[in-house]
Amino acid sequence: MLQARSSLRKKIHVSGNEYYYIHIPSKLAHDSQFPFKEGDELRIAVDTSRRRMIIEKVNNRRKQKNKR
Repeated sequence: MLQARSSLRKKIHVSGNEYYYIHIPSKLAHDSQFPFKEGDELRIAVDTSRRRMIIEKVNNRRKQKNKR
């Protein structure tokens, strides 16, 4: 299992919208086992009972078929 420590940051845009960011340390993102790359569409779920955030790739079979 890949592990690193990070924190959640909140930014407020000039429009008043709030955005939250999670920094992924480069030592984690550059590991050969890191499953994501720039541009991947992700699904984020929060399991409140176990206090966990689950991030996984969305399977876009349409995009894969169009590339062939």
